[in-house]
Amino acid sequence: MRPGPIAGRKVKMFTDSQGRLKPASAFVLSALLSVVVFLVSGYFAGALAGDHVLRFEVIFRSCMAGLLLAGFTWLIAVGNHVEEHRIAAQGLPLAPGWLGQFAAGCGLGFVLVTIAVFALALFTTLSFHTTLNPHSALRIPVVLFVLITGSLAEELMFRGYPFQRLVEAIGAGGAILVFSVLFGLVHLMNPGASPWGLLNTVVIGVALSVAYLRTRALWLPWGIHFAWNATLGLIFGLPVSGIRLFNVALRTTATGPTWLTGGTYGLEASVPGASVVVIGLLVVWRVPLRRLVDPAVYFSRADDPASDSPDVTTPTHQPPRLGL
Repeated sequence: MRPGPIAGRKVKMFTDSQGRLKPASAFVLSALLSVVVFLVSGYFAGALAGDHVLRFEVIFRSCMAGLLLAGFTWLIAVGNHVEEHRIAAQGLPLAPGWLGQFAAGCGLGFVLVTIAVFALALFTTLSFHTTLNPHSALRIPVVLFVLITGSLAEELMFRGYPFQRLVEAIGAGGAILVFSVLFGLVHLMNPGASPWGLLNTVVIGVALSVAYLRTRALWLPWGIHFAWNATLGLIFGLPVSGIRLFNVALRTTATGPTWLTGGTYGLEASVPGASVVVIGLLVVWRVPLRRLVDPAVYFSRADDPASDSPDVTTPTHQPPRLGL
């Protein structure tokens, strides 16, 4: 039985002539999927971890990263008809230079936080409480696992498949604005959140989005995100967006004006934090960066079924263009 003309028009609203999801439709579906994954991961972690906060974070963040990868892989297969390299198509290609970009991101995140903490040390009073012992030493790798999976989950959610499809639908500038604001709003749920912290977090989202667009891969923004949190919370013992859970070996308190310390939210709600975020944005915007394989090559194969499978070992050499 053939669908009527009205049903046919409804289908065409969401898919193109090849039956693939249009970018706007893919964005909406992936955004809804992200919300479902967030809720399911939270309920699942809560049921298994009970009142054990660190155990909750281990389960919640790793579960969220895994489910997002699986869910977006399914959307890419079913909705976009991509037959292979589906993880690479999400912005995680194992192309030459991927490890270097992740390492460069880690280095940049570390340097930015270190500069801001040095400014705190100059203009405020820092007090340190060391809690390093055999028990806390065992918690360090657990915290690192939480931080690396958590930053991956956030990058997949805010710079991964949904962001990439929205870039196709409305352009890079609009997509950056939408996802950076959402990135900031999500952090309003954290302890000590403030309007200044919201603004800084939005700008951090812009910097991470630009890092993705310059390289067309998540390795650089993932490295920045992970190292920022690890340096801030684990190395320097300061709050990470208001969260003290990661201060397992060192707990640092900054005493001074809130505009310098960020209050209970921490560095990310302070002037030193805002300053280094702007520096980071300028770095990822202006420094020459190598563009890895553009995820668009995976989605364009359906236009030319006879084309060869994209070679993930050969990066494109197009000059980086943000389309802003």
